[in-house]
Amino acid sequence: MLVLVTLSDVAQLAGVSPSTVSRVVNNNGYVSEAIAKRVMDAVAELDYRPNVVARSFRSKTTMTIGVVVSDLTNSYFMDALGGIEEVLSPEGYLLLIASSNNVVSRELQYCLEFDHRRVDGTILASAGASPAKLSTVFRKDSRVVLIDRMIDGAGFDCVLDDNESGVNQLVEYLVEQGHQTFGVVSGPLSISAGSERVDAFERALARAGYDVRPEWKWIGEFTDEYGYGAGQLLAALQEKPSAVFCANNALAQGLLLSLNDAGIRVPDDVSVVSYGTLANGKLFRTTVTCVEQPARETGRAGARLLLERIRGNDEPYQVLRIPPRLSLGESVRRIESLRTNR
Repeated sequence: MLVLVTLSDVAQLAGVSPSTVSRVVNNNGYVSEAIAKRVMDAVAELDYRPNVVARSFRSKTTMTIGVVVSDLTNSYFMDALGGIEEVLSPEGYLLLIASSNNVVSRELQYCLEFDHRRVDGTILASAGASPAKLSTVFRKDSRVVLIDRMIDGAGFDCVLDDNESGVNQLVEYLVEQGHQTFGVVSGPLSISAGSERVDAFERALARAGYDVRPEWKWIGEFTDEYGYGAGQLLAALQEKPSAVFCANNALAQGLLLSLNDAGIRVPDDVSVVSYGTLANGKLFRTTVTCVEQPARETGRAGARLLLERIRGNDEPYQVLRIPPRLSLGESVRRIESLRTNR
């Protein structure tokens, strides 16, 4: 039968008071080296495990952080989680991680569950929840930091890409390579990652004297399945754009697989660029030109903001934007003969 070892049992074996044992195991207050050794020897002999629930009740902290992302299979969020863990783990925090799979109702349920468990804070990459819906699952004093996706009116700190900068780099490169006709594949425009990147793409094209024809614009979900479907629609077109911009890496991966299955060659028949690095890029014959998202730094920055809130920072919420970097691959064809004066 399992016997519950108490702090008093440790104190009796070590020959000290329970308060001394508490100071040693919680590293709180001065205890001589000799007494600390006696206490730790007793802890080891009795296999004493501190009562985390009781400790959190006394300290009013659980040392847990909830993290909800929209798609755990996406390499961007895996890298962001690495950055979050890099900052919070040394501070003694345990991460509780959930994926909404791009379903808002699941996202809200996870956020509510984490709040019921009294996590010390939540880091959220939203699937598109509205401020009104988030207000039903978070208390007024809940500490929340958004990453990758902004929610206007939510009133939370946010860390995300400088989407304008990233898209501009891709468009400038495509235009330099002589492209004049363009398509775009994106997730929902109700999510900031979709609306900001599509809007930036169209603005950058307009500055260069181009636009996107409606039949070359596919707006759906940020998934490889939707990217694959968009590729099928693109392959069926008699007249195709010379270059296609994918608003995230999952879409680009699905699009490339679909074009390959349809016998459409990249970049000979269609050039493709991606906002974000492909997780399985090495599986494709052609390396993809993309902007590399600063996912790990985004995770680190979000975790640092959350720590500041936990430690009492009550300044107005802030939005941090981190610029991505252009990475040239082999997925863009240079067009010389078709280039015309605008």
